[in-house]
Amino acid sequence: DWTMEAVMNLMKNCMEHTPGGTVHCSYAQNPLYTEILIWDEGEGFAKEDLPHLFQRFYRGQSPRPGGIGIGLSLAKEIITRQNGTIRARNRPEGGALFEIRFYSH
Repeated sequence: DWTMEAVMNLMKNCMEHTPGGTVHCSYAQNPLYTEILIWDEGEGFAKEDLPHLFQRFYRGQSPRPGGIGIGLSLAKEIITRQNGTIRARNRPEGGALFEIRFYSH
């Protein structure tokens, strides 16, 4: 249930930043890890925001009304407590990308 909470937080973030666009999700598995990718067709992350995205209460350069800045930090906490990692970056084609990896024990 907590993993789904983290994934839904990331998807919600993508939906809020790609009005009228599409949010994509895929996964792959290999002997080392399971990878989940979530990306959108929006404007991507501001360069200044990238180092701070997962900090609690950080709202970025163009915050959406109603948010308080805990969704991404909560997602990171959930994922790291399950032996996982999360990264955020901009796609070369445009849009934001979240990369989650859960490592095998």
